[in-house]
Amino acid sequence: MKLANLIFSTMASVAMFASAQNTGSITVSISNDLPAARNAETVELMADSVLSRLGSPYCIVKDARGTEIPSQITYDRKLVFPVSAPASATATYTILPSAQAPSYFSTVEGDLRPERADDISWENELVGFRVYGPATQRRGERAFGYDIFFKHPQDKPVLDILYGEQCSSVNWAKVDSLRKIDPKLAKDFENSFTYHLDHGLGMDCYAVGPTLGDGVAALMENDSLRFAWCYDKATILDNGPVRFTVLVDFAPREFAGDTITEHRIITLDTRSHLNNTKVWFDNLKAPATIAAGFPRRDDSAAILNAADGYIAYADPTQGKDNGRAMLGVVLDRAADSARETQDHIVATAKVQPDSPFSYSWGFAWDRADIPSMEQWGEYLKHYAAARRHPLKVELSY
Repeated sequence: MKLANLIFSTMASVAMFASAQNTGSITVSISNDLPAARNAETVELMADSVLSRLGSPYCIVKDARGTEIPSQITYDRKLVFPVSAPASATATYTILPSAQAPSYFSTVEGDLRPERADDISWENELVGFRVYGPATQRRGERAFGYDIFFKHPQDKPVLDILYGEQCSSVNWAKVDSLRKIDPKLAKDFENSFTYHLDHGLGMDCYAVGPTLGDGVAALMENDSLRFAWCYDKATILDNGPVRFTVLVDFAPREFAGDTITEHRIITLDTRSHLNNTKVWFDNLKAPATIAAGFPRRDDSAAILNAADGYIAYADPTQGKDNGRAMLGVVLDRAADSARETQDHIVATAKVQPDSPFSYSWGFAWDRADIPSMEQWGEYLKHYAAARRHPLKVELSY
C-alpha cells in the first residue's frame, strides 16, 4: 500500500479571489504542503456561497481532465467532493452551474434496521459499521461499542444484502429464548445464518459485548470507563454519494453526581477507513477525561503514539481463519496518554463542558487493501498528519 492511497475527510482552509468578470464557473486550486500524495480526501466548501456566485440552485464538479466527479450538499450546507493532490503540489478542479440536481451512484450509505434490533448500519467501498439500538438494550444484551463489517473492496454497497439474508432467516424469538437457557447455544444458533460467515461479500466476525468495541469514546471516572449503553434516538442526516452522517442521542445517565446526556455525530466519507466523530455531553459540569479505544483480546503488540494522537491494535476476531481486524483511533490533537487499562487500549484527552470532543476511528481487514499492521500504522500516521495540515483551497472566479 502506498501513502498515495490513503484517504480521509478534512475541512479545508479556503481563500477566495474574485476576478473582474464572472465566467460562470469557479476554479478550485487544492494545495498539499505534505511530502506525500493525498488521494480521495473530502474537501468542504460553503455551498450557499458557491451557488450564489454561480447564480444557480445546483452545481457539478469536474477534475482537471474535465471528468465530472460525485459531489454532495450536506445537511449543514457544505458542498463536499473528493479530491487528490500530489505530494507538495497543487491540483485543480472546476465547479460549474447545473440546471438540475446531479445524481450519482452511491457507495456511501446507511440505514436504520428495525428488523435487526434497531441497528444503524453504514458503509463505503472499504468498510462497514453499526451501532446498536434500543431494541438490543431492551433485550438486555450488553453491547456498548461500535461493531464492524468486513468488506472485500468493491464499488457497491453490501449491507442491504447481508442484513436481508440474516434477518429473513433468523428466528429472533428463538434466539432470545435460547439466550435465557444457554447463551453459547443461542450464539451458535444465530451464527448458523449468513453474515457471520463470508460468502464473498464480507461478514461480521468481530465481538463487541460490554466494551468500547471499535473506537467508542467513553468518559472515565476514577480511571474506570463509564460506558453509554445503546443509543436512544437516531437521525440520518446525510446518505451519500460522498458522505454519510448520523446523529445518535443517548438516554440521560449519571456521571460524577450529575445527570448527563450524550450526543454523537458520526461521519463516513467515500474511500475512508475512518469515521470522523464529534461527541458532546449536556449538563457536564466540569472538565473530564474521555478515552477512545478498543478491547485487548490477545498479547499482540499495540501501537501507542500519544504525541501524534493515534493508537492501533490487531484484533484476532471470532471464528476460524477470518484474519485480523486492525483497529485504529486518531485524535484531532495530541493525546494526554496512549496506554492500556486492565482490558482496553485507549487514547485519552480532556473533554470540556459545552465543547465537543473530535476524533476518528475505524479499521482495516488484513485480507483486503491494507494487509499488515506496519502498513496500517503508516496509514494512521499519515491520517494524523493530514488532520493537522488541512489541504489549502483557493477559489477563483
